[in-house]
Amino acid sequence: MDNKLFGLTFAAVFGLALFVFGATNAGAYAVDNWLFPTEEFGDNTYIGTTDVSNMEVESAKMMFAGQSETWRADAELQVTYQDAMATYPLENAEILLDETVRNAETGSQNSFVFQLSTDTTRAFLADHFPVAAFSEEDVEAINGKLETALQGGQKKTQVAISDDSLSVAREKVADIVFPTLFSSLDSATVIDALNGIQLAPGSQFSFLEFIAELPLTSVSDGELTQIASAVYGALLQTNFLVDERSIGSQVPASIPLGQEAAINRQLGIDFVFTNPNSSSFTLNMSKTSDSLNASISGYPFLYAYAIGITEETDIQPRLIKQYSAFVMSGNQVKEKGQLGKRLNVIRTILEDDEPLEVETVSNDFYPPVHRVEVYPLTQPAAPEAAVPVAGEPEFIDANGDGIHDGTATTPIAGQPDFVDANGDGIHDDPTKAPTSGQPGFIDANGDGVHDVPATTDPTKNLDKTDENLVYDKGGNLVTE
Repeated sequence: MDNKLFGLTFAAVFGLALFVFGATNAGAYAVDNWLFPTEEFGDNTYIGTTDVSNMEVESAKMMFAGQSETWRADAELQVTYQDAMATYPLENAEILLDETVRNAETGSQNSFVFQLSTDTTRAFLADHFPVAAFSEEDVEAINGKLETALQGGQKKTQVAISDDSLSVAREKVADIVFPTLFSSLDSATVIDALNGIQLAPGSQFSFLEFIAELPLTSVSDGELTQIASAVYGALLQTNFLVDERSIGSQVPASIPLGQEAAINRQLGIDFVFTNPNSSSFTLNMSKTSDSLNASISGYPFLYAYAIGITEETDIQPRLIKQYSAFVMSGNQVKEKGQLGKRLNVIRTILEDDEPLEVETVSNDFYPPVHRVEVYPLTQPAAPEAAVPVAGEPEFIDANGDGIHDGTATTPIAGQPDFVDANGDGIHDDPTKAPTSGQPGFIDANGDGVHDVPATTDPTKNLDKTDENLVYDKGGNLVTE
C-alpha cells in the first residue's frame, strides 16, 4: 500500500472514530440536560445562613437532612408574652426539606420551611402563660408566627406573640388613687386630655411634650406634678420603663413617698416613660373633689408588681439664727423648718404571690428645710477708759504706789494701804461688818449679826467708825 492510500485510510478511520465519540458524548449531554436535566443552584444562593451556590438541589437536600437533627438538638426558641418569657419545645419541630429546596430561588436569600404542632403550641401557651385565655384562632396564629420566626435557621430565635391581633380580653393592670386638691380649671383640661390615650407598643411618652399641645394658661407646676405623679404611681405597678423622672426639693404633702414625678416647665424637668411590650395599653384618669385616679388597661401581665420603701431616714433640720434691726426684743420665726427624708424605693416582682425578684426603682433624697429665727441686734458695750501706765503723759502717782492715782484698786499685801485685821490675807473692806469667827465680831443678842453699839444721841450725825456703823443682815453698810 502506498503512502497516499495509507493516509486516506487513516484519515477515514480517525474521522469515523471522532464522529462516534462526539455523537456518544453529545447524546449523553442531551440525555442529561434535555431528557433528564440535573437541578443546580446558581451563584449567590443561600438557604438560611448556608451558602448553596452551584450546588445540586438533591445534594443540598441531603446536606440539610443530615443537619436537621443537630439543629433540633441545639436550637432554642424563646417566646415572649407581655412581661414573661418561656422556651418553646422543639422536639417535634420538623424541617420540610422538600418544600424548602423547592421554594428556594437561585441567586437570593431563602428561608427554611418549618412545621410545628398546633397541639404542642396550645399546651405550651396554657402551661407558661395561663393568665391569657387564648382562643383557637389565637393558637393557630401564634403557631404560624413561631414557624415564621424559625425560618432563618438560627440557633437562637426570639419572638413576641402578644401583639394587638390577639383576641385576649383586656383588663385593668394598674390602678392608683392620690389625695389631691386642684385650684385651676386647666388641671381638668390636662386630666381630660390624658384620659383614654393609647400607649402604643414600644412607644415613648413625654409629659412636657404632651401638655405643650394643650391650650393651658393657669395650671401650676405643682398641679402638673400631682398629675404626673399619679401616672407614675400607676406605671410602677407594670413593667413599663421610666426614662426620666425627678423629685422636688421638699417632701411632698399629698403625694405618697417614692411616687413623686416632679414637673418644672421653666427648667425643662420632664416625666418620660416607654411601653416595652408588643401590645398597646390605655391610660385612664379621673378626679373627684379631693382625689385623682390613674389606671392602665391592656392584656394581663403574668407577674404582679408591688412597690415598697426601705431604709427610710429622717434628716433633722438645723437652727439658723439671723439678726435684724427691725426686731426689738425676743425673736421671730422666719421659717418653721421641715424634716428631710432619705429613702430607697423598691419593686418586688411576684408570681402567684411568691417573690421572684426585688429591684431598686430609685434612691430619693429630700434635704431638710432649716428653721430660721430672727433676733434683735445687740448694743455693743461702751469701751472702758484705758488706765494710764507708768511712762504715759497722763500717768500720776503722787503716793508712789506704782498705780495711777484715781484707779479703783484693792491694795494687796505689802502696799501702804493694805489692812488685814482678821489675818485672812485679803484687804479688809471697811464697809463690811465682821462676821462670825472674825476678830471684832460681837453678837450679844444671838441673832448671828454683828452688834453695833448704840449712840447716845440718835438725832446727831456721828462719825461712822467701827463702833457706830449700821449693817443689815447681809453685812452691808446701811446709810442714814
